[in-house]
Amino acid sequence: MHLQTFHIMADIHIDIERMIMHSNYLLKVDNTSASNGLSDMERKQYLDQIKELVQTVQTLLDANIALGNKQKEQKTESDRKIANLQAQVDKLTGELQARRRKMHGKNNEKKTGDKSVNTGKTKDEEEEEYIENGCEQPSDSDSDDSDEVTDTEATNPKKDLSQRPDHYKTMKAEVLVVHDCDKDKLKAMGLEFIRYTRPVDQFDRISMTRQDRYLYAWVRDKDGNEFAFFVPKDEEVEQRACTFVNESKYDMPSLVPHTSSTGGMLSDLIVNRFQYAITSGREMYRMVNEKMRMSKSTIFNWLRHGAEFLENCQETIKQWLLKPGSTIYCDESWVDTKVTDANGEVHYKKRYMWVIVNLTTKVCYYLYGSRKKEVIKEFLGDFKGTLMTDAYAAYLYFNKLKDCTHVCCWSHVRRLFVSASRDYKDSLAQAFIDLIGILYKVEVENQVLGRTEKEIVKHRGEESLPVLHDIYQQATALLKQFEKNKIKLSAKLQQALTYMTKHWEELMAYTKIGSVLIDNNCCERAVRPFTNLRKNFGGFSSEQGARVTATFLTFVETCKLMATAPLDFFRGFFDMIVAGRRDYALMTEALLVKPI
Repeated sequence: MHLQTFHIMADIHIDIERMIMHSNYLLKVDNTSASNGLSDMERKQYLDQIKELVQTVQTLLDANIALGNKQKEQKTESDRKIANLQAQVDKLTGELQARRRKMHGKNNEKKTGDKSVNTGKTKDEEEEEYIENGCEQPSDSDSDDSDEVTDTEATNPKKDLSQRPDHYKTMKAEVLVVHDCDKDKLKAMGLEFIRYTRPVDQFDRISMTRQDRYLYAWVRDKDGNEFAFFVPKDEEVEQRACTFVNESKYDMPSLVPHTSSTGGMLSDLIVNRFQYAITSGREMYRMVNEKMRMSKSTIFNWLRHGAEFLENCQETIKQWLLKPGSTIYCDESWVDTKVTDANGEVHYKKRYMWVIVNLTTKVCYYLYGSRKKEVIKEFLGDFKGTLMTDAYAAYLYFNKLKDCTHVCCWSHVRRLFVSASRDYKDSLAQAFIDLIGILYKVEVENQVLGRTEKEIVKHRGEESLPVLHDIYQQATALLKQFEKNKIKLSAKLQQALTYMTKHWEELMAYTKIGSVLIDNNCCERAVRPFTNLRKNFGGFSSEQGARVTATFLTFVETCKLMATAPLDFFRGFFDMIVAGRRDYALMTEALLVKPI
């Protein structure tokens, strides 16, 4: 297009020069003719020709100006398209960098120091380079062999393993073997015990006792007494006799109707699947190694029946969760679920798992459903307290509630600036990261010094509010300059600034409430067990299975918050069920630490 325009303008320039020469010639002829006594008619003809030529020249000049303006518009449009394409390239480059870092690199948001230098290479590329170099670590410079202690060695001394916590010392299986010995006979044989006075080095050994599963049967003798005895394996019949255990005085019913299930076995399945994220296929293979066989349908059936008992306890957990005046943290994550539509067609749909955490009552609740605001609105109802979330539109409903204070998370804001700086290489984002870091330092001081809620509000007002005002002023100034095309911002930085300024009131609300944290990280940590399940399971084969998962995860994560072993909770709960108890509220309070 530009080359064609150049040729047109060149032709117009040549025509203009030709006409000017022709006009000069006619004027010369006109002057000569006038001197030679041309008639008025001839002179008029010459003048008309000159006027015509001048008009033609003016037309050509106007066309030339129009073409020049058009060329400027085309150049402006080209520059705009180039700028848009460059912005798209920067955006895609940032997204690619973020994906590579998420898949192969470090996913933390901490500022890298001198020891961890970002080389811009993936783990696979670094490993290939490591192999090519003969499995030797590259050195930045040749160092002399000296006895001087470096700063790194001074700041990071070798750990003293003798000062490990006590719980490390319990991580071993001790077997104490006691032999009957007559010391008098030893003396008669010329033998005696000698106590060594020199110190003896102590070595800890960690071992694991293999978990065996045995069938046990309940029998009734002639007097009506009931006993349970373990049936040993075939190869152990000669070495191990049947062991009778008088564990109960009643006939033990089956936990799952028409099956041989027990509370211990079901508890083991629940913990393996929902705490350790072991798939049903891997669970089957593990059972085969232990001389047991169980199909996937049997496992699902047992889990479904176990969840039906636990669903009766969820109302108590919900009451603890929604305690008036407390602070709850909420987040959600997607999952693919197989559903059947009205036509009978089976396909996958995206559903969501809502996670609600209350650190005051130490309760974690999982809610399965869609991402519509009606789901969380129906669950929380007219909750009276503080709600910490991200800026998802479904949560904005709580801004209208009179007795509910909606607070937004600063971690989400910081994450956007970190991505703009790390992935999109936008240098302007670092200033906001540093300012937000000051806000987090204030929160760390509050926790370390053990300040009360009133003291926290006071220090936030003195130390955090000035920083927050500075952040807002810088953000609004950058957005105004960007709107006037005075500066260029990356797509991620634009998103971060717009996100922050749009929800500024919710982001500032945490400074007035001493019981609320600055971010929603506690809830995001509770989401992580579910995402691990999603990665291993690949999704849910039915919506019923998703609700069963939500039920079990509720109690597994609640046990963690209350420092209770999930396996002990489930075993105790199903033992109560087998014993005939159905007072679910009291059972929950007995097995879990009732919050104050």
